[in-house]
Amino acid sequence: MPHQSTPAYRAMFEAACQTFENMAFVQVAEQADELNAEIPENPVWVSILVHDPLQGELRLALPPKLLESLTADMFGIEIDQVEIHQQQDIIAEILNTLAGLFMTKLLPADQTYQLGLPEHGSDELPQTEDDAIVLNLEIEQSPLLLVATGSGFMSYNLDD
Repeated sequence: MPHQSTPAYRAMFEAACQTFENMAFVQVAEQADELNAEIPENPVWVSILVHDPLQGELRLALPPKLLESLTADMFGIEIDQVEIHQQQDIIAEILNTLAGLFMTKLLPADQTYQLGLPEHGSDELPQTEDDAIVLNLEIEQSPLLLVATGSGFMSYNLDD
């Protein structure tokens, strides 16, 4: 897995911070102990494919309670009023926005990109590949996982 100083890692971390701050008014931080980082237990997850100019997949996973809280806050409703379809909408919109910011930060200003549609995971979180970019993050002590798979992300250099 790449070191935190790679352009793709930095771009993804900045995109995550900006997305959660702008959409949900919450701060994202890296988990303090990366070697013992928590993966969300029984996570809710969504993925999006990047088709062009790089090929890969971005995946966001977070605990159901965190998603429920973010959904309530973003819709301005009480937690007991949150419905599943609202949670699915929120996590998909967060990842879609995050993916767009990630690609914008990673690519030259004049470079276009193409994303697929967010798809919700319906089973266990897929195994993370060895060459993936993995961000173990947290919001208010709740873990979340952000993963980018695809050799294009790993080898991309901002100077290309």
